[in-house]
This record gives sequence, structure tokens and C-alpha cells, in this order.
Amino acid sequence: MPGITHLIEVFEPIASSARCGAVLDRFLDAPGCDLLVVADHGRPIGVIGRGAVRPSEADRPVYDVMARPLTVEADIDLDQACALLLGHTEPTAGLVVIEAGRYRGVVSMRSMLRARRDESAEQLNSERLLDLISHEIRSPMNGVVAVAELLQRQPLSSDSQAFVRTILESSQATLRAINDAVELSRAEFGEMTLDAAPVLLREYIDGVQFSWHGRVAREGFTLLVSYDGEPDLNATIDGGRVRQVFDKLIEAAVTVGRGGTVEASLQAVRSLDGLRLIGRVRDSSGGLSASHLLEAFAPGGRRRGVANLGLGPSLCQRIIARMGGSIRADSNVGAGVTVTFEFNAAETVAAADKGVSELNGMRNTAHVLVVDDNATNRMVAEALCEMFDCTSECAEDGVEAVEAARSGRFDLILMDIRMPRMDGVEATRAIRALPGAAGMVPIIALTANADPEDAKTYVDCGMHSVVEKPIKPERLLQAITAALPAASGRAAAAA
Repeated sequence: MPGITHLIEVFEPIASSARCGAVLDRFLDAPGCDLLVVADHGRPIGVIGRGAVRPSEADRPVYDVMARPLTVEADIDLDQACALLLGHTEPTAGLVVIEAGRYRGVVSMRSMLRARRDESAEQLNSERLLDLISHEIRSPMNGVVAVAELLQRQPLSSDSQAFVRTILESSQATLRAINDAVELSRAEFGEMTLDAAPVLLREYIDGVQFSWHGRVAREGFTLLVSYDGEPDLNATIDGGRVRQVFDKLIEAAVTVGRGGTVEASLQAVRSLDGLRLIGRVRDSSGGLSASHLLEAFAPGGRRRGVANLGLGPSLCQRIIARMGGSIRADSNVGAGVTVTFEFNAAETVAAADKGVSELNGMRNTAHVLVVDDNATNRMVAEALCEMFDCTSECAEDGVEAVEAARSGRFDLILMDIRMPRMDGVEATRAIRALPGAAGMVPIIALTANADPEDAKTYVDCGMHSVVEKPIKPERLLQAITAALPAASGRAAAAA
């Protein structure tokens, strides 16, 4: 937090033997002065604020009109200073700064309020920049990724497939860097949220291996994943955030490594506080540097890319710190680095997970309304609907979506959030207000802003679920099938 050193103003103190007339003269000579200090041998014994002395009191000794000083050291930060003023029972125009008990200067209430206003304005501008990055940059990048994934499914020559794969991997890397920057900035503003839910730990770590198996093999690595704990142990954690940590650490090993083995493990140990979860990612290739990782993991470390790893390690540190845990990097004997992160979690009993394999699919073809102001996103969503054997129509904003929904001819609506004229949240509320079946049609949010807090807002306004952009076909299929339990099994086969 910012300190108050730059706010200190130095005005010659008033002697304790002086008269109030000298105080009035001093305020006249210094229009910017709000607070004068009464000192005895350099030590503050009282303060007099502007307006506290009337001209008729010019002959009174300052000792009669001064108030008790509120003193602070110069190293206090602005938040602490403001809290001290707010908690002070007597009205005061500011603080008296001392050093070794002797008067150093004053910090007026006015200057602190101005500093707080400027700080709030700076944060507001930063948040607006984040919003711009989130929508104006991530949206087209999501479109590139989605189109490249669709193109991969087409019958192409080996050279063309290689070109498409390069486009896809480069776009995904750019999107990851943007997402990491946004996440880190949100963490700086205290906006990183946690969405804890019961997780079956053994299946959870198996999911890490399933998602990374293909890429590590292509990069010439072997991924070994293990779980050390009771096989049916459930813990309440933010699975998405913990998965981010595993993903960033494995990605770091694969990105800068030179082949070999990457090991990822999760250990669950019972303790007096519940469960102690210990995650590890071990790289044996020698590509990672413990010193560089430790720099990124240091609390309050500089928010910048480390070596060739980008912002991923710094984001890992923020996530684990937000969970109340710790993270460290240790050099292996021989070569490589082992990263260990630990945090506490509550042991819980999880509800049965139905999983994608138990989805029955759709019995009848669904007619879908695709709502998005971006033409590329509409094309991708329509292509996926066709892949799932669904028919579709399009609307370019919330106003058109509400008008189309009035007809009652849609089984499902895929709704973008950020749109002109009427956004997705407003449109959903308007559709829910429609009478009859038209107001009950399932609505799935399609958005790049899928943080837990945002997702809760979308569900609370009447949406069925949220699918993050760039859209993964299997994730959209799962959401559609959950929203339309009566639809056809051909969609599951198409995925």
C-alpha cells in the first residue's frame, strides 16, 4: 500500500508560550496550511486547525485553544492513516508526523482525501483497461481458436493440418498470456474469487493426466500422474483454481524442458485442521530454474514474466496464497526442479458425479437460437449446433433475441453476454418475463467472462448454465444435454 511520506508538509511549529494572534498571522501567511503544531523543545504537545481560533481570541495563549495531537511515524501507510483518523474520537484536521518523538511535519485530512481519490481513480482506470482487454482482445482471439478447432476437423492434407495446428497453438498461447495478465491484475485488486465444491480427489488428479496426455506425448515427454491418499476421499476445494496451478506448472515444464519425464502428484493427509493437500510437479529435464521460480513465488514478487515461462508461475503463487497455502521450488538431485504447493481443505461427502459418459443425449433434434454480436462467434456456434444435429437461427443482440424468443419456436438459446443495445443478462430477464413456454426456454451463457462470481450472476438472472469461450464442443454438448434431457443421442455420437 502507498505510504504518506509524499504527503508530509513542514510548517514551523508554534511555541507553547505564543498567543493566538501569532496563529492567525501564520494561517494568513500560509493559505495552504490546514494544521499548525504547538511544540515544546521540538516535541509536539498540541495542534490548532484552521478556523479554530477567532480574531477576538488573539490575546489568548495557544495553550488554551490547542487540541491533543494525533501522532504517527512516517512509515505508516495511507490505509492505516485513514483508519486512525476515522477512529479518532475528537475532530482533527490531520496527523502530526514524528521521528524519534520529535516533530517532522503534518499530513492534512485534505491531502489524504485527495490521495485516496487519486488512488481510486487510478484503480478505476486499471479496471476499465482490464474490461477492455477482456472483451475487445479476448473475443476475437476466442474466435480464431474456435475456427481453427473446427478447421482441424476437416479433411486436410498433412501440411495443411500442420499449418492449422500452428495457428491453433499460437492463438491458444496468446490467449493464455492475456488470461494470465487479467487474472493477475484481478488478484492485485483483491478480485480473485474462489468457488469451492466437493471433489473426489482420485478422479480429479486422473483428469489432469487425461487432459495433458496428448500434448506431452507430442512434445517428447512422458507424464506420470499419481495420487497418495484414501481412494474415496472427498475434499471441498476450488477445483478450477487448483487445476490452473497444475496446468501452469506442467505447461512450464513442457515449454522450456528438453524431453524426459514430468511427474504430477497429489497427496492428501489428515490433520487437526481437516485435510492437508500437497501437490507436486517434478521436471527432470533441467529446463526449469529453481531460482527463477522462487523469484516468481516470493510473496509480493514482481508481476512480470519469468525466463520463458510468462506469467504462469506468478499466477500460481497468487492462487495458492488466496487459498491460504504456500508454494516453493526445490532443485532436484542431478537435474530439474520440483515445485510443491500445500493448502488446507475440508473433508466432505460429495454427491454422485454423473459424468459425460452417463448423458443419454437428445431424442429429438433441437432448434437453437444463437445470440452473439460477433459474426465469427455466431458461425462457430452454428457449426457446433449442426455437428450436434441441431438446427439454428441467429440474432445479433439482446433486442433481436427477445423478439425471436416471443415466437416460442426455440428449444434452446445460446446467449452471449456482452452485446450492444441489450446485453445477455438483460435479454435473459426479458425472456423470463415472457408468458407461457416462451419464457421457460433453457438459456446457456456463452462468454469469455466465466469466473465463478460472473457465472453466479448469469445463473441468478435465469440462465441454465455457462460455457466458456473459446467453446469446447464436448463442454457445449454436456451443457446442451443437461439443459435438454429429452434430446437425441445422435448429438453425443457427433461429439
